[in-house]
Amino acid sequence: MDSARARADQAEAARAASEADRDAAIEQARAEASQQVRAAGDDRDQALARAVQAEQAARLAQQDAAQAAEQAARAETDRVRADADEMLTGFRADAARDRDELHGGLRARAERAERQADAYGDELVQLRAGTSHDAATTAHQTNHPAVTHVALAGERRVNASQAWPESSGRSHDDN
Repeated sequence: MDSARARADQAEAARAASEADRDAAIEQARAEASQQVRAAGDDRDQALARAVQAEQAARLAQQDAAQAAEQAARAETDRVRADADEMLTGFRADAARDRDELHGGLRARAERAERQADAYGDELVQLRAGTSHDAATTAHQTNHPAVTHVALAGERRVNASQAWPESSGRSHDDN
């Protein structure tokens, strides 16, 4: 009996040792699992922190890109505006030059027309004076009464037309 008891004690000790080993293995497995869970949680937290940082960096990059696009658009607008101003300045200069040329041409034509009008007026006065003088001379040379009458009538017409503006109060432009 002793031997059965010893074997039973031995079996009990082996079982107790086995339970202790099992409990230690379970405890070790729990500790390792807990450590792995903690490490996984830390990895997750770090990954979330990196994701938040990446999201902030992406937002900043979007803002930078939007500001760069806005600056580029503003620069393009300024460039187009400067080109348009330059074009308008050129058009205005061309128009002013054309206007000055036209004005100068019109002034020259007006002066030329005025000189021609003066010359035609002088020529007309000379023709009238020459015609009346020639008619009177012809009438005196021929001593023909009809010719003398026509010559004198023509002279009166010439003299009347020369005196007409002053006597009637009308100007040459009224003709």
